[in-house]
Amino acid sequence: MDLVSTNAAKIMGLYPRKGAIAVGADADICVLDPTHRRVITAADLHETDYTPWEGWEAHAWPCMTVLRGRIVMRDGHLLGGPADGQWLARKIDPAIIAGPVAL
Repeated sequence: MDLVSTNAAKIMGLYPRKGAIAVGADADICVLDPTHRRVITAADLHETDYTPWEGWEAHAWPCMTVLRGRIVMRDGHLLGGPADGQWLARKIDPAIIAGPVAL
């Protein structure tokens, strides 16, 4: 969890609201299917025509996304909408800006 969620949330100043499965956190969870392999293309992404990962093979793929405790994507079908989004103010830790640090 640290590698794909907690550390990113800490870097972006969103931890512990994001990046944790704990009482008081948002309950945003992405469930991956570890048996689904797929080559990544820009067409897989939302509103972009470029990805630096174009052509890379993913060794797992999202099969469900839970947003604040509610399923908003299942098996590639979007169940949520724009009104489900939420702006979060963030503050990047000055130590992160200064250079590499151990999380």
